[in-house]
Amino acid sequence: MSAEISSTLAGALTQEIRLNVLANNIANVNTAGFKEDRIFQLPQTSDSVWNNTPAAARQNTALDNISSLPVSTFTNFEQGPLKETGNSLDMALEGDGFFAIQTPGGIRYTRKGSFSLSQNGVLVTQEGYPVLGKNKGEIRINGKNVSVDSSGGVYVDNANVDSLDIVGFSNKNNLEKVGDSLYSAQDPNDQGVPATTTQVHQGFVESSNVDSIKAMTDMIDVLRGYESYQKIIQSMNDTTSKTVNDVGKMP
Repeated sequence: MSAEISSTLAGALTQEIRLNVLANNIANVNTAGFKEDRIFQLPQTSDSVWNNTPAAARQNTALDNISSLPVSTFTNFEQGPLKETGNSLDMALEGDGFFAIQTPGGIRYTRKGSFSLSQNGVLVTQEGYPVLGKNKGEIRINGKNVSVDSSGGVYVDNANVDSLDIVGFSNKNNLEKVGDSLYSAQDPNDQGVPATTTQVHQGFVESSNVDSIKAMTDMIDVLRGYESYQKIIQSMNDTTSKTVNDVGKMP
């Protein structure tokens, strides 16, 4: 593959990655606790990032000889706006912390505080995963009136039954999205510490931090860029075909 075609294909694929990221952000604009992903330019490096490209972006694409793709993604953990719901089991976090959740794959973390009660009176996520208390156990609610204070203390009929396990991380870039607005801590040396400065707001949920208008504007720009690369590739292909045909007609 020529250097010109390789460079152009890398540019087109970069735009495709940007498009996939923007599309996912827009699809989750109404998902409580969702944090948008952003693209950033990689510094000059001799290491290829092609092998780290999402499989969906390079499926059935024979471009393994492209030296590098100069972009990668990161999650923007900026605070999203708080939305009042009036549901006593909905909780929003203000600050850098995360709710600790028990899942079949281990403890995961989320900003999505749309909780409910299981049939056994356990506080759970919408997916049915238990929300963890300070003692890393399930929070059981047997009573009618539930209140949660700003530090995460849980009270049932005015009696304290537990406190929410709210966890903070020194480097949130080591958190990996694992679906359902959950994160997994990838650094074994940073499994979180109590987020003592994070405040809990009962009866609220944190909205997505995606700016839908900006995301749509960015998507239009990306589509235009992608179309430009397609036209360049088509022009190169036409030139190559013409050259081959002309050589074939030579006596």
